[in-house]
Amino acid sequence: MARINTYSQDASVAKNDKLIGSDSGGDTKNFSLESVADFLNTSSLINVNGQLVYKFKGGTTPDSGEFNKSGGGVSAFSAVTAFAFSHINTNGQNIETYLNYFNELRVMITQTDNQNNFGLYTINSIVGGGEGATHSTFNVTFVEGNGSLVLDKHYAMAYSPKGQTDKNFVSASTSFSPNTAVTITHNLNKFPSVTTVDSADNHVVGDVQHLNKNSFTITFTASFTGKVYVN
Repeated sequence: MARINTYSQDASVAKNDKLIGSDSGGDTKNFSLESVADFLNTSSLINVNGQLVYKFKGGTTPDSGEFNKSGGGVSAFSAVTAFAFSHINTNGQNIETYLNYFNELRVMITQTDNQNNFGLYTINSIVGGGEGATHSTFNVTFVEGNGSLVLDKHYAMAYSPKGQTDKNFVSASTSFSPNTAVTITHNLNKFPSVTTVDSADNHVVGDVQHLNKNSFTITFTASFTGKVYVN
């Protein structure tokens, strides 16, 4: 066998070109560039913009590196209302904490070897299942997409900014009385900023007391009618 540095350089690299190396058992093998790329796409060894890679299975409880749809089986992306993702990714790491990051965001789930097969979803809530749980359930709303889930295919999930806007709430026209607290329920699941305007669109400052992430009370020293804007 000639020295490696004596071989000519391939100026046009193709997916079927081969590399030579040793497998984990020490045997000399050929590896196509396509097979190396496929391994990197499905192993979670390379993190691209925070995307996650999982294999889709048809059961109801996913094993390590896998995800299912609620109820098991397969379906069109548009029919899915919940997914179950294993806490262990395809690289054997527990990423439960990172999975929770996607709560209330929009995510794109795309088949790694066919990007025309995808679904865009809003994550409404994430249920971890409590102590000892091995997976988290994502309750979702389908936004748009194409095609259906395919068994034993790998899918990449990543945050999508498309259509993602900050949540807000505007109250109905409300009559306020002096020194009387009014409860505003916004259901935004956060502690928001609050702006109140009267019927003449003048800014009125009141005392805001947050009760929880979904409601607050607001109190004014004068009577007027106006609206509360919550962002």
